[in-house]
Amino acid sequence: MSGALRVLRAEFVRLCTSRTGFVAGVLLALVPALRVWAAGLAARAKAIERAASGQDQIGLTEGTGWAMLVDGWRAGLMLGTALLLVQSARAIAGDRETGVLRLAVTRSASRSGAVVGRALLGPILVLFIIALSGLGAYLATLGVGGDFGDLVESDFTIFQGAEVRAEMMRSLRPVAAGLVAVHAFGLLISSLSRGPVLALAGSLASILLWDVFKEDAGEGRFYVFATHAPTFADGSAMKELSGFARAYSDAGLPDAVINMGTVLPPIQAVVFVALAALALRKRPI
Repeated sequence: MSGALRVLRAEFVRLCTSRTGFVAGVLLALVPALRVWAAGLAARAKAIERAASGQDQIGLTEGTGWAMLVDGWRAGLMLGTALLLVQSARAIAGDRETGVLRLAVTRSASRSGAVVGRALLGPILVLFIIALSGLGAYLATLGVGGDFGDLVESDFTIFQGAEVRAEMMRSLRPVAAGLVAVHAFGLLISSLSRGPVLALAGSLASILLWDVFKEDAGEGRFYVFATHAPTFADGSAMKELSGFARAYSDAGLPDAVINMGTVLPPIQAVVFVALAALALRKRPI
């Protein structure tokens, strides 16, 4: 385990001190902010248009910041899914190609430790992604004048602000678990690939193919980790949260699905890491 922790520390330092890591961090905060600003400008333009034509305002009159926050946060998490795949797909295959993996194995860690150390980086990256994208969306929402009170339409309170916050925390559980599993899946593909380009292509293609066909799986799609990660064909809890933040009473995933998304992806992640370690033990480095 000490070898895995040394690999974790080395990978974390390498990522934090690299220009790529800095650019990724900036994008994770900037993309949600841009999404919120675009939504804010569109909403303001519609309000001006309706006022100029003498029409009454429709939709929420209070709590308008929640929807913008969720949409911006969701955009950042979509980007985060792609960045996790890029980082994990490059991790083993890229280091094998450059000889870094051989150096780590001969000096500080076993082959299994080299995989586990990189896998332990996944939850840390997920926390950073959630925090940075959420902060960027929140500050941008405040900047465009969105408020985080109760969801009120025509003087009728549909959801209280506390209910929206609780639903947000509830939705983030399976999203975080799904992102951890996405990172572990990328490590598995990386350990099986001959080079980083093939690893990246294989991991991205797998997730995209699942996006295309997951609706055909019906309710069974919720057993698969990738369903719970925000992707471009998003079916995660964040998509449902977007409807909830707009006061749609039928939005939000059932508790059974939330629990599945919280429990199953970490189990699948452990399986992916074990298979990646087994694959690395059987391949030359």
